Amino acid sequence: MTALLETRGLVKAFGGLRAVDGVDLVVEQGRIHAVIGPNGAGKTTLFNVITGYLRPTAGRVLFRGQDITGWPPHRVARIGLARTFQITNIFPRLTVLESVQVALAAARGREKDPLSRSDRTFRDEALALLEDVGLVGLADQEARTLSHGDQRALEVALALAIGPKLLILDEPTAGMSPWETERTVDLIYEVARRRGLTVVLCEHDMQVVFKISDWITVMHQGRVIAQGLPDQIRRNETVIQVYLGEQV
Repeated sequence: MTALLETRGLVKAFGGLRAVDGVDLVVEQGRIHAVIGPNGAGKTTLFNVITGYLRPTAGRVLFRGQDITGWPPHRVARIGLARTFQITNIFPRLTVLESVQVALAAARGREKDPLSRSDRTFRDEALALLEDVGLVGLADQEARTLSHGDQRALEVALALAIGPKLLILDEPTAGMSPWETERTVDLIYEVARRRGLTVVLCEHDMQVVFKISDWITVMHQGRVIAQGLPDQIRRNETVIQVYLGEQV
């Protein structure tokens, strides 16, 4: 398989603390790749460095073979690397449809007047995205009135608006009910397969991780301690001791 995203010797230090400590990561095209580990392992910091929200102390980030180390977030997004966050990030007072229209307009360089005229193309594209994430029936509802799970689905639609090759999801099922979690897992899997997306996700729900992932990287104290197929990670003694627990 072809590597879509790589980090080489990636380091992010905050004073004397190395939150990310020499991480070598290879994300192959077409995979759903989970990054797991206990709180404080460095997962979100790693995502922040990859997507340009933090500059690395050392090391490199490559996307589709291009060195993007230290690029700002908007530039990273425009080459096809989209991201969602632990805290839901939507347009609360816009309707669901308007939210996606704004994201599509911004992706095409119309940030200054995204809703200044009726644009049938954006409307049709927005409705198609909402169909993909199961929200087309809520298109006219204000985003702030959606359930937590539906807001997460809308956030995925906003990320998809830029037409990404790789989608990074930070705790996509955090705070969800079991029903919402199951629905979100199915959504991620179906959208990835339908659109040919590569997905990198950070997730604490191990049932989700083992159900959806093709490959798993385990971090602890800023370092990678294991990588492999789900069954390999499930049986890895170091991972069991550090994170999973004996019940797994």
